[in-house]
Amino acid sequence: MKKLLIALFISCFLIAALSAANLSVSKDKLFPIETEVVNRTATTYFVYAGIDSVEIINANQKLQKTKLKKNEYTYDKATACIRFKKELPYENCIVKVKGLPAVPYSCYLKDFDGTKSELLVILNNLTAVEKKDYVYDPKTKLIVFRPDIDISNTSYYMVYYVQTGNGVVSKTISNDFNDTIAELHARHNQQLFGGPLVIYKDRTGVPLFKVAQEVGFKLNLWPPRACTICETYENNRKNVTVLCYYRDRYIECTENKTIEYRY
Repeated sequence: MKKLLIALFISCFLIAALSAANLSVSKDKLFPIETEVVNRTATTYFVYAGIDSVEIINANQKLQKTKLKKNEYTYDKATACIRFKKELPYENCIVKVKGLPAVPYSCYLKDFDGTKSELLVILNNLTAVEKKDYVYDPKTKLIVFRPDIDISNTSYYMVYYVQTGNGVVSKTISNDFNDTIAELHARHNQQLFGGPLVIYKDRTGVPLFKVAQEVGFKLNLWPPRACTICETYENNRKNVTVLCYYRDRYIECTENKTIEYRY
């Protein structure tokens, strides 16, 4: 009897341990995405096999958050769309989604009606090759990545163009942006639209004295909310402009002049 009790205890312990291990593995594989909410819907872009949690964040005050219950939303895997069943707690919302991604990783470009040549996919700072690294189907608007590509630990940047009432705008899906990506994006734009090569390098959060050292001219300004270096290459010449963005204005700085524009 004693041996039977010991065996039962060991069995229960092993089952509990295995369950905890499986839960830990599942939690480690959760893939987070943050995306905007429009008209009580949001697109996760990446397709989830199952959603673990949905959290609504106040876009104006990021510390205000509300976690939704499972019965407060629906998720459509075919369109990667979350629909919220009731009014959301904040006027301007961001939704943070965690879940198990579909494998191989798939990404839904809901409003892209262009050709494959208009789509730029960058993985780990290299331009991805269609039919080698991924396949894009214009009918379903799905990018399906090669099975051995794990997007959760990959630097990714995807850009495509959509028609709006004001012309053509770019849409990006990204967990990274750096100077290499900025140059690849600029060269892609040049191939599509012609004109000079224009590279936008993000310097948000970088002290202005360091930005000034990089561009080679003084920046006598208050610290901005956002900062971008714009490099334009045309006729074997390089022109550099620094754009500093504030709450009610932005300032354009070159070596010879500074111009302020009010919003």
